[in-house]
Amino acid sequence: MDSRASEILTTGSNGVTSPYDVPDELMPVVAGLTSPRRHVPLWYLYDTRGSEMCEEIIRTSKSYKLWQHEYSILQTHADDIASKVSFPAILVDLGSAASSKTRLIIEAMMKRQGNFTFVPVDTAKEFIETCGRQLERDYPGLTVEPFAGLYMDGVRHSAARNGTKLLLFLGSSLGGVSIHEQLKMLQEIRAQLRDQDRFVLGIDLNTDREALSQAYGDQWIPIWRDNLISRLNKDFGGNMNPDMFKFNFQFVENPADGDTPSYVQLSLSSSGKQRVHLEKLGLHIDFREGESINFYEGPNTSCKWNMKQLLRLAERSGFAVDALWTNDEDSYCVICLAPAGVSEF
Repeated sequence: MDSRASEILTTGSNGVTSPYDVPDELMPVVAGLTSPRRHVPLWYLYDTRGSEMCEEIIRTSKSYKLWQHEYSILQTHADDIASKVSFPAILVDLGSAASSKTRLIIEAMMKRQGNFTFVPVDTAKEFIETCGRQLERDYPGLTVEPFAGLYMDGVRHSAARNGTKLLLFLGSSLGGVSIHEQLKMLQEIRAQLRDQDRFVLGIDLNTDREALSQAYGDQWIPIWRDNLISRLNKDFGGNMNPDMFKFNFQFVENPADGDTPSYVQLSLSSSGKQRVHLEKLGLHIDFREGESINFYEGPNTSCKWNMKQLLRLAERSGFAVDALWTNDEDSYCVICLAPAGVSEF
């Protein structure tokens, strides 16, 4: 940790806390910035402004095609996905953002069962509440109950409710979870599901280095650098200059016959030696030239599986494959998982 950081951060019953004027939920950000391997939690990038900008990029980018690939699969197979659960059922969407693709599932479920409840889960509270109100206007009979929190908080929240659940985790969002935590996370999700529930994942299978370099290039700077630093300055009274940080892409390719997927690493690096002041913490952070701020505690920003790795991960997590669908290029997959022992695949 940097000078004075150990004095500022203390560990309480709920994790890292601070005597300074910073909400407890933001202290993991401070802990990450002051750790030996500097990082910010990936969720921190997606406040309301970050979520709005992300939605614009993923829907209009000519190089980042995950949204288009997933949308085309859902457009073709939404009815098949909706048919995987008995009714009445609750729809839960982890990392829902604007729920733009999820609308296809909502429409398919409304066609099958009429009125039902949709629970979008995201850390951008105001954003999903606004989107939820729009969904209720667009789909009379739909009840939207936004849940502001992290993925697993949303899983546990929905598991406590009665009724069958269709749990969505789209956008290859699992790839943003640390490789070291993915298996544990899926096993915990499995433990929260009943036999009749289903878990639908969107998974990126693209490992083309050149395509990924273009997809994760400079178009992300407004979110992953400018908006991030703007939020850090606002939340912690910082004086960080975005022009003093470079946005970096790296692709780590792992053996195709192993269980560990390949992955994208994105980071910021200091363009020179500099000292940053976080006034609300009374803290200075010194950056060496080239020193990085990573976007996750683990190594990966976005994992890229092959089918063997994906099926092996599902098996190790206690799931069986109920159905799967890919796009024409086999570069993206939507997979429906059932608690092991009730698969029809």
